[in-house]
Amino acid sequence: MAKLTKDKLNVRDYITTAILTVLIYVVFFVMGMPLGSTPIGWIFTLAACAIPWGIIFMLLFTKVNKKGTALLVGCVLGLLQAMNFWAVALIMVVAALISEVVWRKLDRKKFSTMLLSYSIIVVGWFCGAFVPLIFLKDLYLKALPAYYDFYSSVFDVIAGPFFFVALVVTIVACVIGAFLGKALLKKHFERAGVV
Repeated sequence: MAKLTKDKLNVRDYITTAILTVLIYVVFFVMGMPLGSTPIGWIFTLAACAIPWGIIFMLLFTKVNKKGTALLVGCVLGLLQAMNFWAVALIMVVAALISEVVWRKLDRKKFSTMLLSYSIIVVGWFCGAFVPLIFLKDLYLKALPAYYDFYSSVFDVIAGPFFFVALVVTIVACVIGAFLGKALLKKHFERAGVV
């Protein structure tokens, strides 16, 4: 019974997750404002954010190493993106579910599991940002009339092989960010018994 209680999220875990999720979003806005001002910059904004996010996610995953952590942070980030376009949030929530399955099925005490769960959330955000634009262009542009010209330009760049280039860059940035987080948070990793 004690193990079950220890593995459940408690009030402190929710507060820690909330604070770090806000920090993730602050990084997104601070980096996204200048980078996202051009179509090419917007396409690589998530890759640029993935490096500092790696530090935040690794801290989160060591501090709140419990069932539900990946799902909670992924869903909150996804729901915040619902203000953009509903399909963005939907894809991000699906990615959060997949990330949580990985989080629960693999050993959460392993860095590789943390890296994989983190990468799935960020790739979900990337796919949420661009897949609806590619496949639901008219609906997407209709939902954001103030940004019609901007997202039309993004579509012109991302619809094609450039999508995969940007996706690979984002994944590589996730790996760099996670390893940077591991290096900077070495004491936290050792205390949490992460290998």
